[in-house]
Amino acid sequence: MKNKIIGVCPNCGANVVEREKGWFCENRECRFVLWKDNAFFKRLGKRLDYHVADKLLRDGRVRLKDCKSAKGKTYNATVLLSCEADGRSKFSLEFEGGC
Repeated sequence: MKNKIIGVCPNCGANVVEREKGWFCENRECRFVLWKDNAFFKRLGKRLDYHVADKLLRDGRVRLKDCKSAKGKTYNATVLLSCEADGRSKFSLEFEGGC
């Protein structure tokens, strides 16, 4: 089965394809990957699924509703995708009503 192209790598511009464990850049030199079993999203009580990965690659951000805080409160936030210097994916949160 051919790997399905889901988008373009924000680090190097090559295709990003879905594999069993996540979405990987096809460029072997590039270290960009979105892991399906993602600790950042787990902490929010969310899963990094196809829809989320697609949106992150297309817009560089995805809005999530009802994220869970460590204290059990729920909130809405936007997850921003960026790349480390070595090409690995990095996430940050942007909250509504911020400055």
